[in-house]
Amino acid sequence: MFAIYDYSNFPEVNVSFNGIITNENDFLLFIEAWNQLYNDKREFTFIFDMKNIGLINPKYCFKMALFISDLKKQKKQYLLKSKIINVNKIMNILLRITFTIQSPVAPVEIYNNDNTILYVPV
Repeated sequence: MFAIYDYSNFPEVNVSFNGIITNENDFLLFIEAWNQLYNDKREFTFIFDMKNIGLINPKYCFKMALFISDLKKQKKQYLLKSKIINVNKIMNILLRITFTIQSPVAPVEIYNNDNTILYVPV
């Protein structure tokens, strides 16, 4: 599984990535779990751990931007903030592309492998 959601510290939701998106279903499962958090109508925060993520096709930057755009149409935003950790150079570029196309739903902090802040999109 590409993205593993851990709800054990709710309202903090930890998402670990493993490998690559092998097919469209991997991406759909990732956003389906995110949508379920909105369907539950409870506020939450994300910690995305990219330590074990593989090379992601840039087309998913656009798909993610579209998903964020759809989330912004919700009456209430349940996501309060996100922290993205263990980001390598390539993922940093892909995140910048995504957040240039569509700004985040909530505040985001992006950290590299040594816990140095890389980027805070506005």
